[in-house]
Amino acid sequence: MAFADDLLEQAYHLASRDPVDPTQANLRRAVSTAYYALFHYLIGETVANWAVARHRAALSRTFDHKQMKAACESLLRTYYSAGKPESRSKIKNVAEAFANLQDARHIADYDVSVHWQRVDSITLVSLARDAFEDWRAIRNDDSAQDFLLSLFLPRAAEKLARSANRPE
Repeated sequence: MAFADDLLEQAYHLASRDPVDPTQANLRRAVSTAYYALFHYLIGETVANWAVARHRAALSRTFDHKQMKAACESLLRTYYSAGKPESRSKIKNVAEAFANLQDARHIADYDVSVHWQRVDSITLVSLARDAFEDWRAIRNDDSAQDFLLSLFLPRAAEKLARSANRPE
């Protein structure tokens, strides 16, 4: 995930620039870049599972910001029973971070009435970093893979969840 990691590093760089009086442009871009780091990280994790390597770049362009946020919010509204307790907790953290970062990105990119402080930008960049770390701890769990499916194909993920909860 070199690109996503580079974006996260860039977000920290922007939030930390201007040691005395940080510019709004750097603080806002740090927040936006932190969101895009997590966005691209999750997409990269999803398409890496696609068997045909030459399809991956095209597939990555089909992800939708609203759909991904809706999948995260749906997960947060319902009890997520799949997987081990640690996995559930970390998936919840990733979903929450994604939704919160997307909201913050919209404010940073479009609401010029908000005055950003360095601490706010760094807090949000750290939220993205924590989501990366949580994801790396559980990326191979079945429940984590189901979460990725929900970001891309929410209806397929719903069907998978329903079939997993049926008694045999």
